[in-house]
Amino acid sequence: MNALITGTTNGIGKSLTNLLLSKNYKVIGVDKKVNKSIKNKNFYPNKINILNKKSISNFIKKLKQTNKVPDFFILNAGVNIYDNEKKLNMDLFKKCFDVNFFGVMNFVEAIELLGIRNKKIICISSTSNIIPNPKALGYFSSKLLLKKNFQLLNFNNTNQFKAIILGPVQSKISRNLKKPSGVAGIIYRFLQISSEKAAKKIFNFIHSSKKTLYVTIISLITYYLIKFTLFFMPNLYMQNNRK
Repeated sequence: MNALITGTTNGIGKSLTNLLLSKNYKVIGVDKKVNKSIKNKNFYPNKINILNKKSISNFIKKLKQTNKVPDFFILNAGVNIYDNEKKLNMDLFKKCFDVNFFGVMNFVEAIELLGIRNKKIICISSTSNIIPNPKALGYFSSKLLLKKNFQLLNFNNTNQFKAIILGPVQSKISRNLKKPSGVAGIIYRFLQISSEKAAKKIFNFIHSSKKTLYVTIISLITYYLIKFTLFFMPNLYMQNNRK
């Protein structure tokens, strides 16, 4: 089987790529720079700007013309930026939203316009929907909307859209950010798993009939508990750090 994965250079994308390769999958890698770190005859790295609709359309069209359309499109590439640390920075907000949301939807549009059907298209959302960080509004907003859109896309399309609610996962996207403190910090550490463990859960999920994956049952239970609590005590999990 074949899979296309965006963001294969580190974290979840790299772990999932290595896992699929170990199971004799052919993996098409899509990154902003050619990934030279994975040495495997079944790995095909490509340098593509996911914000460029024309580049993505041409790339998907070429895959279709050469009968190399993957069975799975795993749209994993993303960034997490502090865009509201002291005051809202709309440039950073837009950068985060462009990559996390429009970078994914550009693939969706190209796949739909080219009439590619019956392929699984998977987006990566985040538990930032559970414990929002007030310093990272673009990340929270883009990941939340991505999850909602993929749930709605299933109503009108023959493609099977699936959403993965990940995190916290030990990866480069989160290492450079300050971890939450207080009660939120305790929950964060409780839920955090390695990218290798997350990759195994994702592998099982993409082969299942489920439309949404919360990486652990604990995270699903925690989601509803926190969602209920935040309604009454929003400051319990979100501390205002703007000074």
